[in-house]
Amino acid sequence: MSSQPHKPTPAKFPTAHGSDRELRADARRNREQVLRTAQQLFATEGLGVSLDEIARRAGVGPGTVHRHFPSKEALYLAVAIDQIEQLVAEAETLAATDDPAALFTLLSRMMANGAENAAVKSALSAAEFDLRTAAPSVAADLTRHVTDLLDRAHAAGAVRHDLAAEELMALVAGAFAAIRHAGAEASPQRSAHIARLILDGLRPQPR
Repeated sequence: MSSQPHKPTPAKFPTAHGSDRELRADARRNREQVLRTAQQLFATEGLGVSLDEIARRAGVGPGTVHRHFPSKEALYLAVAIDQIEQLVAEAETLAATDDPAALFTLLSRMMANGAENAAVKSALSAAEFDLRTAAPSVAADLTRHVTDLLDRAHAAGAVRHDLAAEELMALVAGAFAAIRHAGAEASPQRSAHIARLILDGLRPQPR
């Protein structure tokens, strides 16, 4: 009389409640740390810094960086999108205030951000990456907040009446070009001075 071979019961390993969630949270923290570190190193040391060096400075293993960002271009793009997301969050905070000049606060930050990340933006342009195409919803959110703050500034008479949102976004892009042309990317004081000159032109003109 033959008997069926005994099939072992699959082992069940104990798992801590919420461990998957904690792993995801840990992975998010690592990714954010890599992005912050990369942004700082690109701004201060240039784009030549290696992924392994970014990992070392961020306090994570090289595999963590390569897993999230398989190439330098992917990291450039992620840094740029992360910076826009931070600007959107700042715009939302400003929108919750009653300050009619909040538009100028946001524009100053956008121009400073552009100066800080000039190398990354240049690399993306050289690779023919368009952030409006790569991250359309984030770019649209920022444009929407700028438009809303511009409407508030118009209503309060804090900005010249003939300024449209499309022209404003073009002037911000022009500010990035002016800062690069002046070689002021590495000087917060000089880049801020150029930004102020541009922003002063947006204020109501004396009659």
